[in-house]
Amino acid sequence: MKIVGLIRLMIKHWVLLLVAPLLLAGLVIMLTKEPKLSYTSSTVLYTGLATGSSIEMEKTFNYFATNTAFDNLINIIKSRETQEEVAIRLLSQHLLLPKADPKYISPKLYAELKKKIPAYLYAYVVNNKNTGRVPTDSTQNSIDDSSSADTRDTASLFPAAVDHADYEKTVAQLTALMKSSDTNYVYKLLNYADEHYSIKAISTIKAERIANSDLIKLTYEVNDPGICQQTLAIFNEVCIKNYKHIKENRSDAVVKYFESQLSQANVQLKIAEDKLLGFNKSNNIINYYEQSKAVAVVKEDMEVDYNNKKAQLAGTEAATKRLEEKLNIQQLVQLKSNAVLEKRKQLGDINFEIATVESDAVPDDNNTKKLTALKNQSENLKNDIKKSVGELYSYQNSVEGLPVGTVLNNWIANVIESENLKAKIKVMDQRNKDFQQQYAIYAPAGANIKRIEREISVSEQGYLEILHGLNLAKLKLQDNELTSNLKAVDPPYFPLQPIATKRAVLVIAAAFLGFILVLGIILTMEYLDDTLKNLKRAAKTLQLPAAGMLPKILLNPGSINLPFIQNRLLEISTQNIEQFLSTHNSANAVKTILLLSTMEKEGKSVVAGNVAKKLIEEGKKVLLLTYTKKQQPLKLQRKFPLLNRLLGYQDPRIDFNNSFLADPSDYLQASEYFTYNINEQFYKAKDYTTILQENNITIDFVPDYVLIELPALIYNNYPADLVAAADMSIVVCRSNRLWSEADQAALNNLLPLAGTKMNFIINGVELKEVESVLGDLPKKSSTFRKKIKNFFRFQFFSKNQI
Repeated sequence: MKIVGLIRLMIKHWVLLLVAPLLLAGLVIMLTKEPKLSYTSSTVLYTGLATGSSIEMEKTFNYFATNTAFDNLINIIKSRETQEEVAIRLLSQHLLLPKADPKYISPKLYAELKKKIPAYLYAYVVNNKNTGRVPTDSTQNSIDDSSSADTRDTASLFPAAVDHADYEKTVAQLTALMKSSDTNYVYKLLNYADEHYSIKAISTIKAERIANSDLIKLTYEVNDPGICQQTLAIFNEVCIKNYKHIKENRSDAVVKYFESQLSQANVQLKIAEDKLLGFNKSNNIINYYEQSKAVAVVKEDMEVDYNNKKAQLAGTEAATKRLEEKLNIQQLVQLKSNAVLEKRKQLGDINFEIATVESDAVPDDNNTKKLTALKNQSENLKNDIKKSVGELYSYQNSVEGLPVGTVLNNWIANVIESENLKAKIKVMDQRNKDFQQQYAIYAPAGANIKRIEREISVSEQGYLEILHGLNLAKLKLQDNELTSNLKAVDPPYFPLQPIATKRAVLVIAAAFLGFILVLGIILTMEYLDDTLKNLKRAAKTLQLPAAGMLPKILLNPGSINLPFIQNRLLEISTQNIEQFLSTHNSANAVKTILLLSTMEKEGKSVVAGNVAKKLIEEGKKVLLLTYTKKQQPLKLQRKFPLLNRLLGYQDPRIDFNNSFLADPSDYLQASEYFTYNINEQFYKAKDYTTILQENNITIDFVPDYVLIELPALIYNNYPADLVAAADMSIVVCRSNRLWSEADQAALNNLLPLAGTKMNFIINGVELKEVESVLGDLPKKSSTFRKKIKNFFRFQFFSKNQI
């Protein structure tokens, strides 16, 4: 049913829904100029930023670094410097053309260019009439600047009638003129809204990355196919040159920095190494660590040998002393054997010399001969001592009775051994002094060498790090040389067909937007409509049962049978009233019905009069009592509003001459219709008879129904006893009004007295709302209209007869 309601709403406002989109579409047509023909072309550049060069193949792929590189490239493409150069190059190319060529610029635009270019600007145009395409030095330099086959591909689109050298010179002069001031023609042309040569026009070139590939697509749209292609070709050349220049300059500066730092690090390392060499020379050090280790080992061995010989000497001396005591000849030997003692001294000196010669680390022939002679002398002295001792002691036994020969031999051997040990110990003492002197040299030398070696290590490490950085910088430079060579894999093409205009799309969109906007406004107004409107909404708002509804009495209801509708709704309302009274048993023989409203002009008199009329037609005896009130003149709407007529809406005028809206006194007899005064006696009334008595009204019959119209509840009080005693209370309210808090408060005050005997009748309901009670309204409808209506109701198989 919501769909049916929406369709009804759209049918009601069908003219507005049709006219509004047409008006908005017409407005778009008026505001938008006839579009010029536009041509579009595109080119694709290969960057290599996503996959990297062969040098970077071993590196880990960095998604964010790749995106940053693409952003940098796109920013270079969109930079003002790039756009200025492209605009100046395009202008220079067109100024150097001898005549219009549709391949580069159309005759119409070429003529317009010639008209708007001031005469003084041609002084900056270099034209030597050399129309050949042989590159000159400046041409070659220009090509070398871009330094790729891609620019040569782009150069194939360059006009054959223009000398490349003159073109480059013209570009340079126009660039210098543009930068010289902000008042020259070139500066104004670039910074104001020119269709082809301004920065604003060039900035419309769109640059976007194709998915996640290495490709960037450049697209340009302009009103001339030749200019479109040439602008993109120049744009390719300028972008490739600028990008390569930025990348290589940055890497070259890094390489130069590392080279200078490497030279300084090399000098520092050489100074530290020379310092170590000088220290080793001054201290006679070949290999400090090996030499110090050898000295320590020799000294340790010598100390062990020295201690052993000291112990051995002590033992030998003790044994000699013991032997001398046994022989009891030691004092005699010292006193009488000077010769023997002298020989002993000589033998000791010779043994010392023998030990000195043997301790020499470098043996030679002289030392060997000397050692042999000393050993011969030692043997001779030993024999002489032995002979002298034998002659001195003539006795053969010692005091203890030991053989003298055995004791003497032992004594002589110990004496000789003791002298040998003394000689060796003396030599070792001298060697210990030499070692102490060597240690005095090596101890500070170690600390100095460590410090110098640390300086060398730091310098060497710094040198290696800088060398590593230099290698990386050179690799980066080589990588930039490879990756900065942008390549136009798809050169700009010459567009043959103009692109379709968007004017038709805009008109359709405007019409659709107008339809949606108006429909939205209508739906919003319906949604925000808080009037009582129909039975369902009124029952929900008033929270009372409905006794019926009465339609709006239109002057021109169209094909709808309004008399039937208003009569049938009145019958239904009367039937509901009678049914309510019959189901609510009351002891009163005369049924009292109160008709009330919260505000004035709700239609109580019309409802009361028509209900009374319908009851009388049914054969009932009815008495209608209404209060005395001043009748206000009605404002008549004489003409059908023009706006409603144009928008196809129904004529809103009311038929005040309709018998349904007539005053009850016009169709009720005098005995059936009376008025009463509102005074203090009225507020004390308990039933209708009290009102009759207080107003001196007499009737000659007993009524079946008494209809009493009460004044507006908000502006007047009411007789409480009369309300409590009434058999039924009917609240009359207009369908086109809002139900306020004041209305509800007045009704709530009455509810404790009326209780469940209170109902409502909604008055002046729109005819479309009557269908909720009567179903399809009786009117003249074509078969097609009925089928369409059933279709939108999804009643495909419904019939109006069996």
